Amino acid sequence: MRLTDRDVRLIRDVSLSHLLSRDQIISLYFGSVTRGNTRLRDLAKARFITALRTPFHGQTLYGPGPLAVEIVGENIAPLLANRAESPRFVQHALTVSNLRLSLLAKGAKRWVFEQQLWRDVDGHSLKPDGLAITTRLPVFIECDMGHTAPSKFKDKLNSYRALAHGGRCAACYGFNDFRLIIATIGPRRAARLRSLIPADAGFECLVQTFSELGIPIVGGWS
Repeated sequence: MRLTDRDVRLIRDVSLSHLLSRDQIISLYFGSVTRGNTRLRDLAKARFITALRTPFHGQTLYGPGPLAVEIVGENIAPLLANRAESPRFVQHALTVSNLRLSLLAKGAKRWVFEQQLWRDVDGHSLKPDGLAITTRLPVFIECDMGHTAPSKFKDKLNSYRALAHGGRCAACYGFNDFRLIIATIGPRRAARLRSLIPADAGFECLVQTFSELGIPIVGGWS
């Protein structure tokens, strides 16, 4: 099978996103549902992607296939092994991609994936859910489904505080300043997370519900 540049980008995207729904892929890569469905079937048949039919979602999901490792490169390939497909995993991955699509539609120029952002910052392990490159400040994304204990989320915010001071952000990512958007499930959870933001954070932090951001929450599984 001859792969196009778009095919290669799609395979890498599915791999780095963990999984994508059919509609998300069509929104990102195809102007036509028919063309999208046809190409997805071809890529699945050639084993570059895998169709995942799950009771946790109403439409077909796609993840990396056995031959994706030939496309994604040696840095990404090890990340494809031993991935779970639990309800929480599926819900979180698809919701992050919905947030990504919304930010791109609102003018973000580029998206950087979770695995490309992992850093050790002054003893803190920083693993954002994504980074949107905008015409203003770069925006780190945290997609909160309400499962993380407040103490753990406070640790996460402290990681960003460490990043914002002492020139660490420039050393890690090549830019000095950033914003953080935390998208979460509802007003009460949003208020709780706002209360955890350090007073000396050193960065702008916006906590909003998925509804306020116009992001559909995928499923409601526990």
